[in-house]
Amino acid sequence: MPTEAILSRDVAPLDRTRLARAVDAGILSAGQAEELAVFWEAPDNAGAAAAEHHAVDTVRHVDAEEVRFARGFHDIFITIGILVLLFGLGAALRGADPFWFAAGTIAAAIWVLSEVFARRMRLALPSFVLSVTFAPTFLFAAIGLASGAPGLGGALSQEPASPLMLVPAFVGFAGGALHYWRFRVPVGTAVVAGTLVFLAAVFVEAALPGVFHRNPVWFWLGGGLACFALAMYYDARDRERVTVASDKAFWLHLLAAPMIVHSLMSLMPANTTVLSAGLMIAGFLVLALVALVVDRRALLVSGLGYFGYAVGRLLAETAASEETVLALTMVLLGGFILVLGSAWSHVRRRIARPFAIGPVARCVPAFD
Repeated sequence: MPTEAILSRDVAPLDRTRLARAVDAGILSAGQAEELAVFWEAPDNAGAAAAEHHAVDTVRHVDAEEVRFARGFHDIFITIGILVLLFGLGAALRGADPFWFAAGTIAAAIWVLSEVFARRMRLALPSFVLSVTFAPTFLFAAIGLASGAPGLGGALSQEPASPLMLVPAFVGFAGGALHYWRFRVPVGTAVVAGTLVFLAAVFVEAALPGVFHRNPVWFWLGGGLACFALAMYYDARDRERVTVASDKAFWLHLLAAPMIVHSLMSLMPANTTVLSAGLMIAGFLVLALVALVVDRRALLVSGLGYFGYAVGRLLAETAASEETVLALTMVLLGGFILVLGSAWSHVRRRIARPFAIGPVARCVPAFD
């Protein structure tokens, strides 16, 4: 449609219901929807200021792995109220018998609050907090209910690996999935993935008793890689990182990173030799390369503690005192973070350029 025809029309009020549906459909992110609403409702003479704000915002957010779960202090204020309310409710129900009644009441309260702040008002930070607290609370309620159910005789609490645990584990997964389906909060994708990993762990231990307890590292590594693959699926759908798919990928990366990093580091030789420290640093550098290629920092953050420990272990081989080793380790670690963080785009172009051609390039942001 010609620009003149668009400009000749009267500006109709913005339908926030349709705007919310656009967010649910992944057409707009929550942040973009809020900016559009502000722009739409601004007076006509605000166009120049809005354009200037957009230009500044574009510069500010270039190379930014945005975490869009708070849009102002109003979100923080409401979140404080939610947390205080839930803690107060938990204190009032402390010692309640049966236990599942207390957990179920809190889960019901979280759902009601989600209807108000996640579905109707669509506040980002309150929606985040409610999403990450509902599934665990619902799971505890299911475990408590199953433990005291007639015929189970409390066996569930005595034998957590029992096949009976499959029932509450599945109920917890279903609760998380239902909450995500109802409210469509991006972090809900990671919550559902986390409960699914937990359900898989319970299923494996129930089907093959002792297998999970003998091989937890390999299981968590597999779960982390599965979550990482799902995160890359969402990243591939939004290489520009402007829709809600990017938000879902962010939280999935944040879930996958500790499972992958801690599992890999646990496979390292369990000693304090220089060789062990060197292997740990080498493993961290490999993870850093992956983080640069996919343009996500979660793997780096999860591995910083191991990297710092390995550097400190190497410095301890010198004649320096413990205080000096600690200080040097922190200086080197902090300097590494600052240098890499400030030059992220430049380093990514230089180091990850070989991956610019091939299947990987179709799943990650452009290297230019």
